[in-house]
Amino acid sequence: MTAETRRWSIRKRLFMLFMPFLFAICFAGAGVSYWLISTFSGESFDRDLINSSDSIVGRLRVKNGSLIVDLPPAAQAILKHSESDKLYYRVISLDGRVISGDKDLPPPSRDLQIDVPKVRWVNMPTGQIRLAEVKTKPDEATEETVIVQLAATTHVRTVFQRKMLMSIVIPQVVALLLGLSAIYFGVVNVLRPVKILHDEVISRSPSDLSALPDRDIPEEIYPLVSAINNLLNRLRDEIKLHQRFIANAAHQLRTPLAGLKTFSSIGSEMSDAGDLKKIVREVDHGVDRASRMVSQLLALARTDADPSINAMKKLDLNFLVSDIVEELINQAIQKDIELKYEHSTEPAVIFGQQTSLKHLITNLIENAIIYTPSGGEVTVNVRGGRDVVLSVADTGPGIAPSERARVFERFYRIVGSNGNGSGLGLSIVQEVAKMHKAQVEIQSASSGGTLVIVAFPPTPAKNLLAAE
Repeated sequence: MTAETRRWSIRKRLFMLFMPFLFAICFAGAGVSYWLISTFSGESFDRDLINSSDSIVGRLRVKNGSLIVDLPPAAQAILKHSESDKLYYRVISLDGRVISGDKDLPPPSRDLQIDVPKVRWVNMPTGQIRLAEVKTKPDEATEETVIVQLAATTHVRTVFQRKMLMSIVIPQVVALLLGLSAIYFGVVNVLRPVKILHDEVISRSPSDLSALPDRDIPEEIYPLVSAINNLLNRLRDEIKLHQRFIANAAHQLRTPLAGLKTFSSIGSEMSDAGDLKKIVREVDHGVDRASRMVSQLLALARTDADPSINAMKKLDLNFLVSDIVEELINQAIQKDIELKYEHSTEPAVIFGQQTSLKHLITNLIENAIIYTPSGGEVTVNVRGGRDVVLSVADTGPGIAPSERARVFERFYRIVGSNGNGSGLGLSIVQEVAKMHKAQVEIQSASSGGTLVIVAFPPTPAKNLLAAE
């Protein structure tokens, strides 16, 4: 699966999140409203049936000892008049004898109580109808009890409820569409700053590392813009640093190369063997200086990149320092300098990158050798235990307190200092120390020279166990 297929849209996800809720709210609202309207309208229609049945009860009369319904044709016409529904009525005795009305109505309910109306659904050949029934005694003088039934078809009821349903559904659909439109335009409007930010970034040239505008940026997007601006600031500073580094490196390399060119031109015209040997020595000296410069540039380039955790491992600084002192002993002897190595009996275990630590140790000792005059002394000390400390002391001219911060700058050399250093040694030391979260401090040695101290932080036990 590619990175392209794993991308997802905030706009689509918001729609997928809100749409089910909108539909659910609309359908639930329509359903509840329809149920309420059906219930209330049904009760209203049932009440009309009961009132009509009460009107029939009011027309019951006892005449010549017989119960009759005094309902003239005009009254029956008014009762049964309806443009859409058909009405039926019947008055029967308890033994089932039809006193008046239609004979096709179903038998009455058996659980009727006196003067307590009941409404129910019944089926007829023409369809389902609504039936109201009431048991009553029309005259106190007679003991006869009758049942009045009044039924009506439900066309008007159904049409009314259907119209009410449409009056609910149509506004709900309109509300749903308006809600979806509001969500769409709201999401588009909310995400517009992201589009503006995208256009701002995409329209820039590769050399434009100025900060992105953060005015009118939503609170949720501001941390992202702030992080991007911080990154751009760091990139801008890093590019400036690299440009200055390249310019300084070119300048520093130009000097030994120009000297080599000069001596080679002079040497090609010389015939005296003694003078030619001097020229060859100068050329050899220039090659050594250029080679050292290139080596330090490469070392500095490597330390600019943070090491991966896989490159870090458990190391004993005693062994690293011992090997490097052995490598540099000839350089010290050639300059008539006594190189001493001192260490405690405790292991100096740290968690670090071996190659970069070698650069740190080598540059510290070489710097001390370069700036210590002949006949001097360079002492390398390693203190083990929980807090590992590496120190290099020399008997050179020392570094003034005002210069101690600047000597860590790349290509910086103290004015009037002797030696052929490149000004990169302490820069490499500083970079490697930062990589290992160590502290570098320059002090005055007891001999009057320079004392450089590198204090490594205590290594967590879990790191040491993981490195074994």
